[in-house]
Amino acid sequence: MYIVFLKYNFLSENLPYSERLRLIKLGLLPKEAVAKKKQPIKKVSDKKKAELEAEKKERGGQETELTKWFRHKIKISSGVCAECGCKVETSVFKYAVMTVAHLLPKRDNMCPSVKTHPLNYIILCPDHHHQYDNSTWEEKEKMGCWPVIQERLIMIYPDLHPSEHRHFPESVLKYIENNQSI
Repeated sequence: MYIVFLKYNFLSENLPYSERLRLIKLGLLPKEAVAKKKQPIKKVSDKKKAELEAEKKERGGQETELTKWFRHKIKISSGVCAECGCKVETSVFKYAVMTVAHLLPKRDNMCPSVKTHPLNYIILCPDHHHQYDNSTWEEKEKMGCWPVIQERLIMIYPDLHPSEHRHFPESVLKYIENNQSI
């Protein structure tokens, strides 16, 4: 067997792939390539981490305005989902923050002028929050809590920057126009 190993070891470059693979599996040839060590993907890149640290240092370690806004909304919340009425988390911040849904989106800087507006929120369980965030305005209008949402949107509209009006629902805009006092 030692002679077979030496024979194949010297000829391993000339052997067809399938034969080399068979000999490797039999242990007569060493493995040709070693798998790379797997490394987990970082949750936050080094560049983003440096940006976040610089921003935190700039504000003196204090919470951001958005975090303060979330804490206040959780504190004054009723503790129940506006859609289904089930109890929502209010004591553990990292879970409770998932129950505060922005009526006008804050993501991707769509409506930064009203991101921390006092009325730009509704309390929803995580399932309904996800549903709300991934729905069109027509689908949102079918939700049971739509009257509350519509009322708050009407009060938010004057504070919305004109460049962000494209994110405002047409139906509420028409309602405002039809019900304005002359």
